Amino acid sequence: MKLSTIAMLCHSINAAYCLSQGDDSQPTWDDAPDWQKQSAFMGVEMHINNPDATPEQSHESWLSQKEAEGWKYGEVKDAELKEHPCFRPYDELPAEQKAKDYLFKAMVHLVKDLPEPEEHLALVNQTAQLQASLAAFKQLAGNQAQSLNTAPAAKTIASGVRVKYVGLKDEYTDRLYESNLVFSYGQTRSVTTDLANKLLQHPEFVRDDALEALTASSDQAVDDTEATLKKSQEEKENKDKENTQMLDEIDMVRRMEDKDSLYEYAMKNFNQKIPKNQSVDWMKDKVLNLLDTMGVPQ
Repeated sequence: MKLSTIAMLCHSINAAYCLSQGDDSQPTWDDAPDWQKQSAFMGVEMHINNPDATPEQSHESWLSQKEAEGWKYGEVKDAELKEHPCFRPYDELPAEQKAKDYLFKAMVHLVKDLPEPEEHLALVNQTAQLQASLAAFKQLAGNQAQSLNTAPAAKTIASGVRVKYVGLKDEYTDRLYESNLVFSYGQTRSVTTDLANKLLQHPEFVRDDALEALTASSDQAVDDTEATLKKSQEEKENKDKENTQMLDEIDMVRRMEDKDSLYEYAMKNFNQKIPKNQSVDWMKDKVLNLLDTMGVPQ
């Protein structure tokens, strides 16, 4: 999905969350000023390029950028004065703002691999064409292998679409689509149709329809593509599960309205005592800090 679409979705989720909290100051995406849209773009790019970044690290990145642009702290967001109420350390942010940071990260990783709506039908047609081409290719390869009496060699090639890396780097690791496949310059890998469609959108990758690999000696070793993709999928599923669990815990903490519940939650899950002589909001903030630092309780 395009960065502009992801940024628009993240902004819309943020505006809806603010409205649920009684804050109607957030404009629609179409009415948002350029600086606000640019801030959303940069947040999306940061999370895509750094998939393991925490909301705290995201805030630090945003804070550094705002500081470089001349912004400062202010009780009310004012673009002309370059004042923002979130221009302060992460630990000092209210619980509501931290919740928005978690929602922003979750939204980026949820939709980044989805196609644009207008591209969906084109992708469906392209997939059908690729599948038909692949079937014809396999048939041609089988006939050639049989004629050369090298059928065992053909079996060593993993099924899928063959893509070749021709970028500028000596070695490239796919982080954008979370496959974690490592390509050396000129290396060809046989990948799933879905991943091939994504990689071939970039000029660094080309489709490799050469038959040389199919006529190689029968003792050719199968590469590690399949194992790497399986491991990456498992890691992605675990990460999505962790994000969901974290959002559930944050929501549960935010719903707590009495000090005893917050105190017991911190003691039971983190063995931490938080003073009850502070406000409920202050205690919520401390509990959310514990969640962010120590993770979801097991």
